Amino acid sequence: MRPPLLGPATQLGFVVRDVETAMRHWIDVFGVGPFVCMEHGTSQPPPVTWMRGQAVSVELKLAFGFMGDVQVELIEQRNDAPSPYTEFLTAGREGLQHLGFWVHDHAEATRVVEAAGYRPVYEIRVQGQDLPIIYYDSPSLYGPMLELVPPKWRRSREAIRTLTSQWRGGDPVIRYETYAAFLADRGVTFD
Repeated sequence: MRPPLLGPATQLGFVVRDVETAMRHWIDVFGVGPFVCMEHGTSQPPPVTWMRGQAVSVELKLAFGFMGDVQVELIEQRNDAPSPYTEFLTAGREGLQHLGFWVHDHAEATRVVEAAGYRPVYEIRVQGQDLPIIYYDSPSLYGPMLELVPPKWRRSREAIRTLTSQWRGGDPVIRYETYAAFLADRGVTFD
């Protein structure tokens, strides 16, 4: 047996209709929190992303918390742009939509999963990053979508982890206007 190419799943991505309701559920029922909430997604205006090769502008509200070492991502899409999130909701589903992996070798990981039949569906390119975040449709034997996150994004994941681990009570929702504002506040860069 070779070591797992992707490593452990480090994120569970949940598509929800209402992030506020979902955060309350995770906090009150599962004791997960605090959450770092990005009221207006990654940035304003929303960046261009690519859904099946077509440029789209997806408006989101995001929240991130941790259950042990696994990041819980809550995603609420606020417009009807084509995306994996709208497809998930339109299919009548809500809940676990993807497993996220912060891979060490992005090129090798994409090569192996594509050779195994995973189809790239959605791509997020971020200024200052040379590699995209890619969502893949998965074979039925796997289930949820697969998200491959380039190595540099570990910095943002760890910044969220650090902030939530330093929480000392009070409101279990730490709010930022955007993900970009969070990164700037926490001094996270990708160079």
